[in-house]
Amino acid sequence: MPSTFLGLNTGLSGINYYQAALNTTAHNVSNADTKGYSRQYVCSQASQALRLRASYGMMGTGVDTTGISQARNIYYDTKYRLANSRYSEYAGAKEQLSQLEAYLNEQTAETGYTKLLAKMDAAMQTLAGSPSDAAFRTQFIESVKNFTDLINETTTNYQNTQEDINNEIAIHVDTINSISSKIYALNQQIRNIETRHGNANDLRDQRELLVDQLSELVNVTVVETPIMYGTGKDAVDSGATRYEVRIGNATLVDDMECRQLMVVAREEKINQNDIDGLYDVYWKGLDNTVGDKFNFNSGNITGRIRGLLDIRDGNNNNPFSGTITKLENGTANGSIAEIQLKEGISLDKLNLPSEGTITLNCKEYYYEGWDAVYDADGKLNTFTFKNLTVISDTGKRIPADLNIALDTGKVASVGERINCKGIPYYMTQLNEFVRTLSKYMNDIFTKGADANGEEATERDFLTASDIYGKDFVLTATAKAKEDAGDNSLSSSDSSYYRLTAGNWGVNQSVVADQSKLVVSYKEDIDRGDLEAKDILMDMIAGMTDQSLYSQGTVAQFLQAITTSLGVDTLKYDTFSKNMGEVTNATDKQRLSVSSVDSNEEGANLIMYRQGYNLACKVISVMNEVYDKLINETG
Repeated sequence: MPSTFLGLNTGLSGINYYQAALNTTAHNVSNADTKGYSRQYVCSQASQALRLRASYGMMGTGVDTTGISQARNIYYDTKYRLANSRYSEYAGAKEQLSQLEAYLNEQTAETGYTKLLAKMDAAMQTLAGSPSDAAFRTQFIESVKNFTDLINETTTNYQNTQEDINNEIAIHVDTINSISSKIYALNQQIRNIETRHGNANDLRDQRELLVDQLSELVNVTVVETPIMYGTGKDAVDSGATRYEVRIGNATLVDDMECRQLMVVAREEKINQNDIDGLYDVYWKGLDNTVGDKFNFNSGNITGRIRGLLDIRDGNNNNPFSGTITKLENGTANGSIAEIQLKEGISLDKLNLPSEGTITLNCKEYYYEGWDAVYDADGKLNTFTFKNLTVISDTGKRIPADLNIALDTGKVASVGERINCKGIPYYMTQLNEFVRTLSKYMNDIFTKGADANGEEATERDFLTASDIYGKDFVLTATAKAKEDAGDNSLSSSDSSYYRLTAGNWGVNQSVVADQSKLVVSYKEDIDRGDLEAKDILMDMIAGMTDQSLYSQGTVAQFLQAITTSLGVDTLKYDTFSKNMGEVTNATDKQRLSVSSVDSNEEGANLIMYRQGYNLACKVISVMNEVYDKLINETG
C-alpha cells in the first residue's frame, strides 16, 4: 500500500526537477557567448514505481533527476580538429610563400629583376656604342652591381624569413607545452570530481577548447576510456574516464603524465644557404635532457608547425642521397665514407654544406669537408666525406668507428625528403642562376684584356670574396685543374661551389677602377683599338642565349622562379580556402548540436516555469487534501 504522503513526494520530485532545469537553462543563457561552452540539459527518468496488490498493478512515484549532460558530438569534434589542422598547415605555408613571392618585387617595384635586367642591358648597349668611354664603363659596372645586390638582398630576405619561421616554431612549441600542462591539470580536477559522482561539464568544456587550440598547431587524437574499479566481470565503473591526447602516434598528455616538447638548435647546416641554429623538435627527457626527435615530416602529422617546417626546410623531395660504397677508419682524413649518387649532380645545383651531418644507414655522423669526382658527363657522382665524428656519452665529438662490414651498400643522405618547394629549394635555384651566369661571363671575360692591356686570366668579372676579403679566382683555378687532368672537386677549392646568391658580386678591382673592365681582346688593345668590343658583344649575346639555362635566357630563368612561386602560393591558397570552408562547415554542424540558442532557451524557460508552477500546484492541492484528512476527518 502506498504511503499516505506519496502524492506530496511525487509533487516535490517535480519541483526539484524543474528547479534544476530552470537553473541549467539560466546557466546556458549566461554562457551563450562563452567560447567553447556547450549547451547543458537535465537528464531525467520516471522514479521507480510502487507495486500494488490492486487491479491497476503499479503506481508512479514521480521523476528522478539523474544528471546534467552536455550536448556534444564526438564525431563532429574529431572531424573539426582534423580539418582545422589541415587548414592551419596550408594557411601557414601560404603566408610564408606569399612573403617569398613579395621579396622578388617583380610586379610593382622599380627594383624588380626585369627592370634591373633592362637597365643592365641598356647600359651594355650604350657601352657597345663607345667602349672606351669611362662614364659608360662605370654605368655598366654599376648596373651589374645593382643587379647582383638585388639577388643578394633577395637571399638575405629569404634567410630572414627562415629565421622568422624558426622563431615562430619555438613559440608554437612553447604553446603546445602550455596547453598540455593545462589539459593535465584539468584531467586531475575532472577525475577527482567525477570519481565522486560529481558533474564536471564546465571543466570538460575548458579542456575541449584547449584541444581545439592544440589542433591548430598539430593534429590531435583524443581517446577517452572509462576508469574501472576491479577487473573482469567484477569491474565497476568509477564514473570517471581516462582522457588521453595524442599527437601523431605518441601520447602528449593523459591522467598519468604530461609530456613536453623542446627545440634544439642544429649544430650544423643541412643546406648550404641555411641560417645557423635552425631548430629541430624533440621530446623533453628527465631533467630537461633531450629525448627522441619528433618527426614532423612523417605522413600523419599536420598543423601549422608542419606547414612552417615545409617552407623552412622544403627541398622538393630532392635531398643529397646515395649509396655507401666504401667506409674506412683511421685514414689521413680520419674516418671517411664514400657515397655514390644514383644520378650525378652538376656543380651549379650543388647545395651540400662544406661541413655538416650525414646519415649513414640510419645513424647520424658529423663530417668536416668533402671531396667529389666528376663523371664523363661532367657531373659530380662520387663524394667522400672526411673526418667523420660522433657524439660520445660525455657530449664530445670523437672519431667515428664505422661498421664497415654491415653498412656498405646501405643508404646515405644529408637531410630528409620534404615534398615542398621551400626556402632551400628556391635558394638552390638562385645559386644555380648566379653560378651559371657567372661561369658564362667569366669564361668570356678572362680571355680578354682591360683598357690598360693587362690580361684578365686571373680576374673573374662575377665572383665572391673569401674569408680574407679577397675575390675567388674561379676560372683560372678550374683551368689549372683541367690542364693537370684533375677531375676532382673539394669543398675547400676556389670553385663555383663557393659562389652563392648571398655572396655574389662584381670583382672588387673592377668596381674600384673602371679601366679593369674587359670589353675586348689583348691584341686589339695592343694595336691601340680602344673601341674594340668583341668580348662585350659576346657578353651581350649571353643575356639572350636560349641555351644558357634549361628554362631559357637569364630573364626566363628568373621568370620561371617567379612563376613557380606564384603557382605554389596559389596552390596553398586554394588548399587553405577549401579546408577553411570545410572547417567552418564542420564547426557549424558542431555548433548546431552544442551551442546555446537563445530562442530555444527562452522557450525552455517558459516550459519549465509552467512545469514548476504545476508541480507547486500539486503540492498545494495535496496540502488541502491532507488538511481535510488530518484536521477535519473524524
